[in-house]
Amino acid sequence: MHAVAALAVAAVTALHPAPDLGRQTLAPNDGWAAAEGGTTGGAAARRAVTVRTREELAAAVAGDEPKIVYVEGALDAGGKSCADYAVPEYDLQRYLEAYDPAHWTGPASGPMEEARKASAANQRKDVVIGIGSNTTLVGRRGAELTGLGLMVDKADNVIVRNLAVHDAYDCFPVWSGGDWKTDYDNLMISESTHVWVDHVTLTDGDRPDQAEPFYFGKRFLRHDGLLDVVRGSDLVTVSWSVFSGHDKSLLWGNTDNPEHDAGKLRVTLHHNLLSGLNQRAPRVRHGRVHVYNNAYVVPAGSDYQYSWGVGVNSAIYAQNNTFSGTTPDKVIHGWGGTAIHEEGTLVNGRPVNVLAAYNAVKDPDLGSDVGWTPALHGRVDPARAVPALVRAKAGAGRIS
Repeated sequence: MHAVAALAVAAVTALHPAPDLGRQTLAPNDGWAAAEGGTTGGAAARRAVTVRTREELAAAVAGDEPKIVYVEGALDAGGKSCADYAVPEYDLQRYLEAYDPAHWTGPASGPMEEARKASAANQRKDVVIGIGSNTTLVGRRGAELTGLGLMVDKADNVIVRNLAVHDAYDCFPVWSGGDWKTDYDNLMISESTHVWVDHVTLTDGDRPDQAEPFYFGKRFLRHDGLLDVVRGSDLVTVSWSVFSGHDKSLLWGNTDNPEHDAGKLRVTLHHNLLSGLNQRAPRVRHGRVHVYNNAYVVPAGSDYQYSWGVGVNSAIYAQNNTFSGTTPDKVIHGWGGTAIHEEGTLVNGRPVNVLAAYNAVKDPDLGSDVGWTPALHGRVDPARAVPALVRAKAGAGRIS
């Protein structure tokens, strides 16, 4: 019976082979990344390569020629510790003593800050992986990056799929004078266009910021964003992914200055699981952002602040999203914007107008007319179906 069953499986596989994810391109209507020519990544490459080390990955994704890169196994920065990156002049305790607000005002500067910068530069060489244009980066089953951060910078036509990226950990946070700032995102899209991020899992891994101490009354953050879209980036689709256990999570537009961002930062976020994110899910400036069919989970006892940040000139169009573990008035936060469109939202299983809930407790009120209606999108599922859908299908390893 076992031999017969194996032959049957082989026959079915031959008739219906598993899809080659490296050759797949974004569907013609799948969000903003499908606009203005679409997103094909490295589908035109003559052959694909498989990488198994950090060095192989960095070399394979560099450059602008068409390329398909498969990640196999668990990759990291080479097992180095923070002490390995620190220059002899740097010491955290002396840094804290130097910039204690009891006697220091403003951002850190001077010899100890220069030592921190030099140490951070050493780490950055190992952490950041730059992805060039016309790239498809795909994780094979179980593939993950730990202690590394992917950067799509000044690139066009990039696909990242089926990959887990954990713990882009900053050994050397900087004191800004009012808060701790960190340097690395799990995935950053900067000055880039036509990017499709699909079935990825982004987390802080085994070193969450909530476990870090407080210095100068502020959490000593070790992680920056999970997925930031900044500096005039445009035409991005983020689909069927998991974002988990993070503070400042999805920042889309990093400045109120419209010089580089006006008319850009068009992003679609659909069918994602966003669990344990304290804020910025997303926080938007300038962009027209379609947020639909996402499931938000707020764990008990978390430091949850809000999910949708309505920033300057932003135009968020939210449809059929679900929230659990919070109250309707906390879903939205005003960051200088004037309007957000929301419809079909469920909070703890009940239909709620979260814009009305926000306006009932905050001033000034936000309007509901964002000046556009999304045209590029697939099926908008009923909100009640969303939690089960994303739990079954979102994240690395769940492409069907």
